[in-house]
Amino acid sequence: MAAIFTGHGFEVHQNVSGYTGGNIVATCGQPRTRHVHALQLEINASLLMTTSREEFIAHVSRGGIPEKAEANIARVRQCLREVLAALPSVLAAVHDA
Repeated sequence: MAAIFTGHGFEVHQNVSGYTGGNIVATCGQPRTRHVHALQLEINASLLMTTSREEFIAHVSRGGIPEKAEANIARVRQCLREVLAALPSVLAAVHDA
């Protein structure tokens, strides 16, 4: 997953501590016992917006709908399509090992 996102120009950080969702991945992902794998993806919200955080909040508080960063959203969608396409072969290789 990291290689796909970096290949599309995104900055990727792996195994970042401090995210409470990591506990969900560790709890639900049981690859050895149940062959259940889990991935967690955190996307920086600023990549999806055309404004600063403060401008976004001000816009929403006035009842507006902020403009989306459509180009970045399209890049994220393409990455997710590629990740989903790659999963069957990656998981098959993991289970065969």
